[in-house]
Amino acid sequence: MQIGIINIQLTDLYYLIAGFMLACIIFLFRTTKLKNEIKTVIRQYEKKSIGMDDSSLRVKTLENKIKTLETALKKQMENNN
Repeated sequence: MQIGIINIQLTDLYYLIAGFMLACIIFLFRTTKLKNEIKTVIRQYEKKSIGMDDSSLRVKTLENKIKTLETALKKQMENNN
């Protein structure tokens, strides 16, 4: 087969198409794998984020309890004097 001034064999054209299809399939599998990895990383980040929120909430709760106890202790000391 001759296209313009380029002489191309039909088998060469088949190899070109097969190579392109193979590259598309490899690209599809690779992108699917990367998407799954991204989803996994996002889930792990969300779990850590929720854990951090829980930790900060615990710290705030403890700080409030300490303030309440300090206030109660000051009042008690004032009543004793």
